[in-house]
Amino acid sequence: MPELPELELLREQLGKHAGGAKIINVVLDPKRAFIIRYPPMDFARELTGKRIAGVGRRGKFLMVSFADFDKQLIVNPMLGGRFAIASRAAPALASTCFTLQLEKALDVRFLDSTQMARIYLTATPETDVPAFAQLGPDALDPALTYDVFAARLRKHRGELKNVLRNQAFVSGIGNAYADEILFAARLRPLRRAGTLDDRERHALYDAMRATLREAIEITGAQYAAGKHPLHKQERSFMKIHGRKKTTCPRCGHRISVVHPGGEATYYCRGCQL
Repeated sequence: MPELPELELLREQLGKHAGGAKIINVVLDPKRAFIIRYPPMDFARELTGKRIAGVGRRGKFLMVSFADFDKQLIVNPMLGGRFAIASRAAPALASTCFTLQLEKALDVRFLDSTQMARIYLTATPETDVPAFAQLGPDALDPALTYDVFAARLRKHRGELKNVLRNQAFVSGIGNAYADEILFAARLRPLRRAGTLDDRERHALYDAMRATLREAIEITGAQYAAGKHPLHKQERSFMKIHGRKKTTCPRCGHRISVVHPGGEATYYCRGCQL
């Protein structure tokens, strides 16, 4: 599932390539158009002729705004949603749900192999997009200072990993980066948030900011080197998540994996306390 670093890369590249461009046509796959939470034919008709003003991000949502149009395109990629930027002559890509055909023969294609993504066209996302109004501050929001973070954390008593993934607490973090953040902070994922002292809360905050910023730099460099296409996910740089049957890069202890709630959680019993 794309999380804050991957979505930040998408935001940057979509803004770079599509910002200011006019949509000359919208092509829908009728078998996949149900992911659009708006009458699909109206979706295509209303976006045709619109000029993209900018691309933003809030947590794990992408938001595309348009010139002289009060509605935004809100994208919740969920498990498998991806964008691809391609020339119109490029070969078709499997699982393409819709394509925004832009000027200068450029396509912005939205792909979803799982068909779980949700796409909205709305002027009022707070009322029309589920969970949007309840989003907490973005994990990298400059206004999310340590004091604000700590005050919000004190309201939660659940397991640390679940708290980090709670989009109403802070937004943008999912399963994989929660593991990476907790590893960097040397905190066990199943530990209760209420047991942290001030030093550990500071460590968690600092690890969250540093881990996400580093991942943004790495994914950006991968993309620039042609090793991270927008429609795929490359996470080989992760230190603990997905490292089953390997040893901890910090202390050499065997990495553990558990499945609370069904999703895999990776951590080191040797140095995460």
